[in-house]
Amino acid sequence: MSGQSLTDRITAAQHSVTGSAVSKTVCKATTHEIMGPKKKHLDYLIQCTNEMNVNIPQLADSLFERTTNSSWVVVFKSLITTHHLMVYGNEDMTCLHLLGDIVDT
Repeated sequence: MSGQSLTDRITAAQHSVTGSAVSKTVCKATTHEIMGPKKKHLDYLIQCTNEMNVNIPQLADSLFERTTNSSWVVVFKSLITTHHLMVYGNEDMTCLHLLGDIVDT
């Protein structure tokens, strides 16, 4: 059994039901566990930035939404994930959307 909280599990399940694999992975990468995001989740999100059929604005919105969480752990992991995508993801896809969300607020 993993250390995910009940809230994390419910949120991931909601994204599974709606069919949003990207949002589910963002949720799993930014859990309440006091440890860094798992490599497999970061790798999946990086892979998504290189695919044409992935909704990058939805990915950026999911990450931005997690930064408004009341838990400092979730916010910190969201920022780590955003940084990781900006450094290792497809820069044409991620930087414009992720920076656009930050500038718009």
